[in-house]
Amino acid sequence: MRRPRSIRVRLTLWYSAVLAAGMVALNLLTWFALHEALMRNDVSELDNRLEGIALFVERESKGPARADLLEEAREYSTGLPTGDSLRVLAPDGGVLFEHGARTAESLQRSRLFTIRGHPMRFELSAPLRDHYETLDVLRRVMIAVSPVVLALAVLGGGWLAGRSLKPVDELTREARAIDEKDLQTRLSVPATGDELQRLAETLNDLLARIEGSVRSVVRFTGDAAHELRTPVAVIRASAELALRQPRSAETYRVTLQAIQKETVHVTELLEQLLTLARGDAGALQLEFDAVPVGSLLRQSLESARPLAESNDIALESSLPQQDSLVWADEMAGRRLLLILIENAVKYTPSGGRVRVRLAVSATECRIEVEDTGPGIPPDALPHVFDRFYRAAPDRARLEGAGLGLAIARTIAQAHGGRLEARSPDGGGAVFCLALPLLGAAESAKPHAESPARSRRVPA
Repeated sequence: MRRPRSIRVRLTLWYSAVLAAGMVALNLLTWFALHEALMRNDVSELDNRLEGIALFVERESKGPARADLLEEAREYSTGLPTGDSLRVLAPDGGVLFEHGARTAESLQRSRLFTIRGHPMRFELSAPLRDHYETLDVLRRVMIAVSPVVLALAVLGGGWLAGRSLKPVDELTREARAIDEKDLQTRLSVPATGDELQRLAETLNDLLARIEGSVRSVVRFTGDAAHELRTPVAVIRASAELALRQPRSAETYRVTLQAIQKETVHVTELLEQLLTLARGDAGALQLEFDAVPVGSLLRQSLESARPLAESNDIALESSLPQQDSLVWADEMAGRRLLLILIENAVKYTPSGGRVRVRLAVSATECRIEVEDTGPGIPPDALPHVFDRFYRAAPDRARLEGAGLGLAIARTIAQAHGGRLEARSPDGGGAVFCLALPLLGAAESAKPHAESPARSRRVPA
């Protein structure tokens, strides 16, 4: 059987079921409570009547003999209501006197009295006709009233459920009206201070994140297309120019060299885009192992030194003598460090200096790459790790697509690290990389060795 989908219907049905069960329980409790109250009243009344019979017999008896007492009991019995029965028993249980017959639906009480020296047990029975008639009236009233009360409660509950869920319907209509071209629209937030207000605020936060993600994707797609368009245009123009008319072998060689250069640039750009896409999907292919961070940093410095020397830039380092281990992919770690060092060299003017420092604490190592370049404007600092972002117009003259720092942060995060940037007041920029040491990274070790991370990041 198909369950109702509407929350309003489900709430009403649950409310109705609980209310019906509660009413049944209440009616039963009321019925039994009244039954017990009537029974206690009947018992008390019979006990009082027994005492009255004993007093009557003792007071009206003409003599002390038991026969005189029984005669007065017989006289008293003539005035009993219809249906009542009275028996007088000897201490041994023998019947001395009996008036009327006890019915099945009657209440019987007995008490032992000693009247004028004669012990006698008086046993009085009375029908429970009035008792059960009262209970029957109550039962009929319950049967007649309960469905009406339940129906009114169900209608009221349905109305209250609909009224309570009306803001949810309004939020649903507003949310359905939002499409990919209208992501800046936000839902109305009811000032109720309850769950509905928190739901609307949460949905608006979600819409804001979706809007930011969509804009990032659109911007990223546009920037990627722009970066690819230039080398592809160069390749096409070079090929078309070479094919227009016969040329010398040297001219063809120069043209092919230009095409090869642009092809290499396109290939590198595509590999960078692939790395970022894998990072977004949480599928970076890394091989984690215990890696000495000092040795890794020295190798990266040696790889970047020719670039620094060719630009007349001093490359300095400050490394502790004792090496420390980090849980990392060696190739990806070297790529991360090279990006930071080469980025510093790239934006440092000739004659400047790039300083690399390594500091180790109890739980992590911190690598700082500092340059003496123009620095980063304060409004650009939050965006230096954005894809295709360049902090100043003059940076467009430099080679690269603006993806290096984005890749560096992606690799750092995949290693459980942090990558931050700051620009001191005196100029220059400082990039700080923090990586957990091997002992501190043990808790993250199973995650790093998961199947999704068992292979190497594309270089």
